[in-house]
Amino acid sequence: MGKSRNSRQPTMTNSDRRAAFFHVIDPHRWIAASGCSWNFVGKNATNGTKKILDELVPNVIVMIRDCALVHARSLIDFYSKTDSDYTDILLSDFSISLDREHREKLTAYKKPIEVHLLHLTDWRTREFRNRYATGKDANKARPDWNRDISLVTELVLDALKKVSSQPGDWQQPFEDLYKATTARYRDKSSDWPANLCEKDDVERYLLNLGR
Repeated sequence: MGKSRNSRQPTMTNSDRRAAFFHVIDPHRWIAASGCSWNFVGKNATNGTKKILDELVPNVIVMIRDCALVHARSLIDFYSKTDSDYTDILLSDFSISLDREHREKLTAYKKPIEVHLLHLTDWRTREFRNRYATGKDANKARPDWNRDISLVTELVLDALKKVSSQPGDWQQPFEDLYKATTARYRDKSSDWPANLCEKDDVERYLLNLGR
């Protein structure tokens, strides 16, 4: 059995946090890119656009949707978990927390994403859900991803906005990550900043900030 977060050993150092932040960047970057792509090719795309895209890259629309959900699932744990296996990278590693209401909104999508992408289960069938998706199992019902893919992406962005406004040693890195993530999500022509790309660039950027 893994150690709980409260008994984590050894204590995370600044060097550890720099390494962890590099891995925090990655799912934010790709949920922004896939979310931006979904806004272009998803529910609001014309049938003509969908046909052209599918001829260029077979089933690309499904791949874009699932890419956004994979990274959303990763970030749900990052933002919502407060105690877990000691190897997990969590928001609390940076001495930052997210309010309970927002954590609950994010975790409501955790099981539906797992059912959709990661788990072949009876919860995938409508008849089974109609019988049993009540009470503690209510969040196993399948969302309309044509609609909710954008909702869950916006929830992640809102979580990043909230934590980037909290004062502390890591406010500037999270604020810069928020700016980069929202710019990429809102505008497909927005360039991802060089200081948040490669590991050496991120390391240098954080060292320049004294992190």
